[in-house]
This record gives sequence, structure tokens and C-alpha cells, in this order.
Amino acid sequence: MNKKILFWKGLIASLTVSFSLSLAIPIKAQPPFKNPLQVEKFDDPLLPKTPVQRPLSPLEKFRLKEALDGLNQQARENYQQGKIERAFQVWYRELRLRQKLDFPEEVQALGRVGEIAWLENRSADFRNIRERLRVIEEKARENNNSELLATLAENYEQMRELDGAIALYQGLIENSNNPTTLLEKIAQLHADQFHYQEAADAYEKLLAQAKPAENTIVIINYLKQLKTWYEQAENPQAGIETKQHLIELYQRQNNEQALPAIMVSLGEDYVTLQQFDQASTTYQEAFRIARSQQKYAIAAMALENLAQLYQNQGSLQATLEIYEQLLIVQQQSYDHYGLMMTYDKIGEIYQDNHQPEPARSAYQKALEFARSLNYQEDYFQDKIQQLKS
Repeated sequence: MNKKILFWKGLIASLTVSFSLSLAIPIKAQPPFKNPLQVEKFDDPLLPKTPVQRPLSPLEKFRLKEALDGLNQQARENYQQGKIERAFQVWYRELRLRQKLDFPEEVQALGRVGEIAWLENRSADFRNIRERLRVIEEKARENNNSELLATLAENYEQMRELDGAIALYQGLIENSNNPTTLLEKIAQLHADQFHYQEAADAYEKLLAQAKPAENTIVIINYLKQLKTWYEQAENPQAGIETKQHLIELYQRQNNEQALPAIMVSLGEDYVTLQQFDQASTTYQEAFRIARSQQKYAIAAMALENLAQLYQNQGSLQATLEIYEQLLIVQQQSYDHYGLMMTYDKIGEIYQDNHQPEPARSAYQKALEFARSLNYQEDYFQDKIQQLKS
């Protein structure tokens, strides 16, 4: 027993000493990540051998550019053959040597290869290229080089570095001769990332710029796009204001053809904000105009929304009256599926209010249309059977 105790004491002591010594020995630091595009010294057979480091002459730049175009072609051939690693090795060589040329040429090459890195989901290569572009961007900002900044933005866009592109385009707006194009581009880039509110913000600026010129066609186009983006951004309050403005302009033009669909959409915004009186009035007006234009699908949609609105408020008699009007519209448009669904809804209202006879009658009519469509016959037969039992 004493020997065992001495053994364990000795083992613990030796481990303690080993641990103490390990703490005393400094841990060798891992070398920091090095971007292959961070070139400290150029050493490549494609560069001229010179006794001292100097800028390339125009002729040397021309020859180097030709050689680099050849490298790009070689990389592309490897890429098309599925030799992706080899292709990127060649592209890295090309991109390093492009640093000997002017920035615009280098930026375009970086954007080209960056797009492929994005497509191939090569995050490390994408990061390396973006980092090099950031270095060039910093120099362009220091020199207030708007042309180079615009080139950078275009190549950020090409390689799907959309936030970088947006930031540069926004910075270029102030001194641009054509801010409209830049704002439209910014809006689209936001929309491409599903940032619909930001896209709408850009179009609000476009709308503000267009109003003094009173170009109704341009203003309507901006409002139509704003309508879409506010719907996608789920911003009903801004959507209401936009749609009201559109309706006003269409009415000034005596263009009632565009009104019914917008009014149905406007009514939906009112419902979302629980402004039910405005919603009801808007749906009724949408139905009136749509019916006068024989736009039966939109007229039916307005009535369906109006019926749902009254049903949610517990106004069942008004709901049934609206459904009766809806049946007339659906008969005019020979919408058998719509008729089947409307009779189903009428039947459910009567059934929920313990009126089996009118409920059965509605389900029977729904069944007739179901048979004509060869669709959901068993569903309506079951409903009728339930009322008999």
C-alpha cells in the first residue's frame, strides 16, 4: 500500500512539473493569413529583368497585357475542362501581374475572376479578390478618382459584392451628371437582395426629382414600381399613399382602365391597417368600375374581398347579399369553378348559423358545378350527407 501511495505521489509531482514547464515555454504563433494578391516582390518570367525596380514602359505594358490575356485564356480552358484548382492558380498569377498595369485594367480582371469565385462558391478566393479591390478603392477615394470608383462599383456588381457597389454608387450621386441612372441602379441592387424598403427609398428620391418637371409618364412609372416594392416590403401605409397618388393621376388622364386593380390592392392595404370603412368603399368602387369595363375577374375579386370583410365583422346578411352579387358576375364570365366555391361559402354560412335547408341547397348547387368540372364531388356529397344525418 505504501509503495502504491509513493507511486501516485511521484506521478502527480512529475505531471505538475511538466505542466509548469509547458507554461514556461512560449507557444509559437501561427503565421497570419496572407492574401496571395498581396505582392511584396514581383518575380515572374513575364516581367522584364532590370537592374533596378522601375515602372514598366508603355511597350513593356503592352507586351505584358498580351501575355496576361493569354494567361486568362489558359485559365478559362482549364476551367471549362473542370480543372478548377489549376484554373485559379493561373488566374492568381494573372491577377498578381495585373498590378503592374493601370488600376482600371486590374479592377476589371479582379471583377471577372471574382464573379467566377462567387459562382463556384469559393469563399476564400472571393475574400482575397474583394480585399485587393478594397485596397484599390481606398486609393481611389484618397485621390477622389470618380472614374475609378465607378469602375470599381461596376465590378463589385459583377462579382455580386452588392453592398460594396451600392456604397460606391451612393457616393457618386452627388457629383454625377446623371443621378437618375445611379438611383435606379441602387434601387435594383437593393431589390436583388430583397431589401425592398431600401429600394423604395431610392425610388422616392427619383420621384421627388421627377415632380418638378411634371412628366406624368415618368412619375406614373416610378409610382407603379413603388407600389410593387411597398407591397413586397409589407408597408401598407406607404402603399396607400402611393396608390392614391396613382389613382389621382389616372383620373386626371381619364384613364379608368388601370383603376380597378389598383383599387382592389388599395382596399387590401386598408384592411391590413384595420381601416374597414375605407376598405369597403374602395372595394365597392373597384367593383363598379370593373363591372362597367367587363373586367369580371377583377370585379369578382373586389366582391370576394368585400364579402370576407363583412363576414369577419359578423355582418352575415350583408355577406350573403354580396355573394349573391358575386354569383351573377361569375355566371356572366362562365366561371364554373368560382361558382362552385361561392356556393360552398354560402352553404358554410347557413350551416354555421344552423339553417340546414338553405345550406343543403347551396351545397347541392356546388355539387352540380363540381360534377361539371369532375372535381371534389365526394367533398360536397359528404357535406350534403352530414346535413341529412
